[in-house]
Amino acid sequence: MTSNSSNRPPNDAAPRGVYNPITLGEPDDEELLPLTKLLAALLFTIIFMVSWKRPEFAPLTIVVLAGCLLYRLDAGQRKLASAPLILAAIRLFLVLSAKIVAAGALDHAMLKRPAPMVGTVMTGDWGITWIPVFLSVCLFYLPRKDSITLKVVALEAIAVILSSLLPGDGFASVLAVFDATLFFAVTIGLLFDLKPGLREWFRPPQYRTAPIRVQIPTPPPPRPVG
Repeated sequence: MTSNSSNRPPNDAAPRGVYNPITLGEPDDEELLPLTKLLAALLFTIIFMVSWKRPEFAPLTIVVLAGCLLYRLDAGQRKLASAPLILAAIRLFLVLSAKIVAAGALDHAMLKRPAPMVGTVMTGDWGITWIPVFLSVCLFYLPRKDSITLKVVALEAIAVILSSLLPGDGFASVLAVFDATLFFAVTIGLLFDLKPGLREWFRPPQYRTAPIRVQIPTPPPPRPVG
């Protein structure tokens, strides 16, 4: 006996011509055990403290960010985005490591005390020591799929990782922009999440058109002949 289930598209695929919006697929809050949350919080704290005190380990936060971002994508999006995100994260990791090594060698040659990131090659000025950790924590703990804050964080995480594909030190410009604007983006996202009524202000008005009624006049009765 045959079934029609074989003719149905899989869950992560949509029929051709059907609108399939991008969504963030994440487990419910109950699926994360309290011990898992505690261990993750401890791990994030250690990563942040180590990268803050020892900036040469700051590139490791890019790897953590890529892992948290892939964790929040659904199966279909993960298949499409895993290769470019992982390759971009590896490139950003290598570029940042080279920048830090070059800055440390220059600092040692000038007989100065090692300082965490100076000018364009140092992390302290454009947020490489805290922005990836902040985005990783938000991606890991934000529970709701319809959260505006989660979407803002996911977009910024993608932009940070893919910034390594820019020529030269373009990634530093992206991080500098996020360092200056992340406060406003997250504040606006939280405002819309805490006050859902504000979303109605930005929705296009729904125009209701009344149906047009056409009345055909009744023809007069035929006149008698003769």
